Amino acid sequence: MEFYQAAVLCGTAVLILVLSAQVALPSFLALVLGSLFFAILSRMTLPSIGDTFSLGFAQMIDSFGLFIIAGCVVTTFLERSSAVALLPSLRNRDGAVIALGLAASLTPSAPVALALLRPWCLAAGTDANARSRMVTTLALAVSAGQAFIYPSLYMVAANAILKTDLPRMIGLGIAFAIITAVAGWLFVVWMTPRISDDAPNAPTARTSAAPSKLATILMPTLLPLVFLVAATFAQIPSEPLGRDAKELLVFVARPTIVLTLSLGFALLIMRRWDKRIISDNGWLGAALTASVRPLLAVGAAGGFVSMIQATGMAELFAEHITFLHLGIVVPFAAAALLKFLQGSPLVATLTAAGMTEPLLASLGLGGVWGPVLAALAIGAGTLLVHVNDPYFWLVSDTAGTTPTRTFLLYSVATLLQAICTALLLAILSGVLL
Repeated sequence: MEFYQAAVLCGTAVLILVLSAQVALPSFLALVLGSLFFAILSRMTLPSIGDTFSLGFAQMIDSFGLFIIAGCVVTTFLERSSAVALLPSLRNRDGAVIALGLAASLTPSAPVALALLRPWCLAAGTDANARSRMVTTLALAVSAGQAFIYPSLYMVAANAILKTDLPRMIGLGIAFAIITAVAGWLFVVWMTPRISDDAPNAPTARTSAAPSKLATILMPTLLPLVFLVAATFAQIPSEPLGRDAKELLVFVARPTIVLTLSLGFALLIMRRWDKRIISDNGWLGAALTASVRPLLAVGAAGGFVSMIQATGMAELFAEHITFLHLGIVVPFAAAALLKFLQGSPLVATLTAAGMTEPLLASLGLGGVWGPVLAALAIGAGTLLVHVNDPYFWLVSDTAGTTPTRTFLLYSVATLLQAICTALLLAILSGVLL
């Protein structure tokens, strides 16, 4: 049954891309129709289809919705003022883009990081290819950091289950994150000129009153991210920043607080108060309108993921993998299958780590280095992203590209990243184990 459902999933992914590219349906509707197609062919009961999709939709909006709105608010305020001219240009500065993505990866999740980094996409200029190259490179760096750098949520989970040697995992994880991000960037540089330019031009800024200091720009674009990264460190089990700091930072990192701070900082862009700017027909109204498209797409992707997870096929496939005696390949393949089939990196990490932990000795992954390499292999497996991951749709919307172009540029890059990392891990396991 699981093989049949996996085939249906692949067919659904193709259908969603066709509906988006050939029929030109909005991403939200393509995902809704694709989800119904998958549910019916997977023989889900009719009463459960609506409930499952609605639950996944609501959970995704609850997790990421306010962060998406916060990013759209700051972006719109920058676009509608000459403040965008004060942003340091990131066009053709791929090293800075990778560094920014790796630093931002320590936020709670990749979609949160990319949503709050949306204003920086203006720094790519108005050229569509430059924007898609920058956003894709940034997104690949964020996901690479999430997969390998402790204390990302996934590495914390893997460490707790596999009981790794933490200093070794931190050092090797940082190296892997950098290598993986650079590998993704090299593919993007090579691939961008080779695919059709179907991306719309990035919006041009409209001149109004500009702030006088760069700090006015950096506060709304970077300070919320700084708070989230600090909250991530504060929540490490050892509580390195202390209990009081942890409680304060956890409070500041809540979506409602981040949205409020982003709005407050964005208002600093205005040199003088004008209530029309925050009206329904002003800048704030335009920001809320701009947030509808990514909100609906991410929510629908969450509903699709919920339907896939309800079938349980991903776990069944992963169990088949654990019967193989292929060393470091087992945790990587289990995580990769889980991520490819059901879309959630956290679920893939927890499930793959739980399946791998009792098998470490039999897989030849014992000793000090074995659990570390297994954790990194699981992280490598979670790099895969395609249409069943809400992050895919946020990358597409942020880059201003069609889902088909995003698949060719971003999804294929994540596959390359995963393969390169798996090969490197295989070499290291032969040397260290």
